[in-house]
Amino acid sequence: MIHTPPQGSLHESFATLTHQGCVLLGALQDALEQEHHALQQRDLEALKQTTRDKHDLLLKIEANIRERNQLLTQAGHSPSESGFEEFILELPESARASLLESWQKLQWLLNDVRAISRRNEQVLVRSKQNVDQLLALLQGHQSSNVLYDPTGGKGNYAAQRRIGKA
Repeated sequence: MIHTPPQGSLHESFATLTHQGCVLLGALQDALEQEHHALQQRDLEALKQTTRDKHDLLLKIEANIRERNQLLTQAGHSPSESGFEEFILELPESARASLLESWQKLQWLLNDVRAISRRNEQVLVRSKQNVDQLLALLQGHQSSNVLYDPTGGKGNYAAQRRIGKA
């Protein structure tokens, strides 16, 4: 038989994990800002370090989420938004307000992390496009001669144009 802690300690543990989740997401925010700076500066060493830092933080965030989900399950609720809403209703009003505030902060941080991550992705995509264009110029390819090949990759169709003209 699995020992289930009393409800009070489940709620306290969940509140602690929620607070830790906020701290972890805040650290991920900082790592993403450092990544953005490294991308802008094209600093490969800094980019490598921020990638390692992000990886470590994401593993910690994953463990934190897993633990919160386990606590919700132990309390008899599904690990979902509706399960959290049921879980929080079991709390006394004073504890409920504090946990709800931490939960909202966690959601806000998660949305912010997503936005920063999308911004960094856009910077990376633009940089890749610039590098691709420079490589194409150096290789003597004109951007108007690029077409998708049968595998979905980019191909050079200049020769096809010449055949079509014949």
